[in-house]
Amino acid sequence: MTDADTSHLPHWLEQGGLCARWMALDGGDMSGLGIALPQVLERAVAKRQGEYRAGRTCARAAIDQVSPTSFALDKTDWPIFGPDRAPVWPTGIIGSLTHSPARVICVAGPADRYDGLGIDIEPAVPPRDSLTLAPRIFCPEELALVEPTSWAEAGFTLIFSAKEAIYKAVYPTIRRFADFHEVRLAEVSGDDLQFELMPEMSSDLGQQKTLQVRATWWQGHVLTFCARPGAA
Repeated sequence: MTDADTSHLPHWLEQGGLCARWMALDGGDMSGLGIALPQVLERAVAKRQGEYRAGRTCARAAIDQVSPTSFALDKTDWPIFGPDRAPVWPTGIIGSLTHSPARVICVAGPADRYDGLGIDIEPAVPPRDSLTLAPRIFCPEELALVEPTSWAEAGFTLIFSAKEAIYKAVYPTIRRFADFHEVRLAEVSGDDLQFELMPEMSSDLGQQKTLQVRATWWQGHVLTFCARPGAA
């Protein structure tokens, strides 16, 4: 596959002015996509170069769909790297990228409707492999909320991925890297998750108390998405 694709993505990634595109990764540099590498990636391994090129291909397709005329003459391979290596999107666009060893996804939307977007995909982590990592990601009470649900077998991956999506969505506002324990899973209802914000995160987001995440299984991955609507 050499073109960004929209097939088989969750329908809620195409609602509310959003557009999402994905591409399969082949482990190579994907130079056939015609995306120039930034200097910092010129000596990177082929796999990392391929992730970058596929991500920018998906981003271009998503941006063009969100705002078909605004960027027709803009040849920039958005998003570019900011001073902190965080992605910088073109004026009027907000977006998020994620990749696994096999897939890359970009979701984009209008910046006047969203303060932040966060998307994440993760292959399921076997429970035995998650034991040493779990305390860094969540407390036992959070996992207990997942255990009675259909997500029980992928509880670690679900919570980890959801928090990754949240941190991507809040970064444009807080401009810092957050700790996994700054948000806490409070409720699981089917594929909808509600997270409570701890005091520092809540303060950074204007005393906001909760954030919502949607989750689904997608092509062998746990896919999670967090959207932060802008002020009305």
